[in-house]
Amino acid sequence: MALTLAVTVEASQGKKVVTGKYSPKKRIAATVTAYTPSPRENGGPGSKSGTALGTPIRPGIVAVSRDLLRAGWDFGDKIHIEGLGVFIIEDTMHQRFRRTIDVAVPNMAAARKIGKKTGIEVTLLESAAGAES
Repeated sequence: MALTLAVTVEASQGKKVVTGKYSPKKRIAATVTAYTPSPRENGGPGSKSGTALGTPIRPGIVAVSRDLLRAGWDFGDKIHIEGLGVFIIEDTMHQRFRRTIDVAVPNMAAARKIGKKTGIEVTLLESAAGAES
């Protein structure tokens, strides 16, 4: 019997970001941090702020460390972060990071609220087509 998650995550303005039924594909313990769309955090002043996919940095997405991408996690995959919800992978982090997830938030106040958490359970999800609610 597979565990199925029925999820709806809402962005800061009440817009639904991720919905659907998913089953766990892989679980890891990771470090979870947060980042904002500020150019100061994304290439410096004068740089256009965006994800590795070229989409805007916004609530509902995450950047993952490159070791996770090499391990089979991919852009567009959905993940569940314990205590925070479900997010879509759309960005990558600097190569120095390992087993780290960076949650996109709208501002520094929201980033400080998340802080740096270690040993957080993060689950890579796959669509559970035909799963019962």
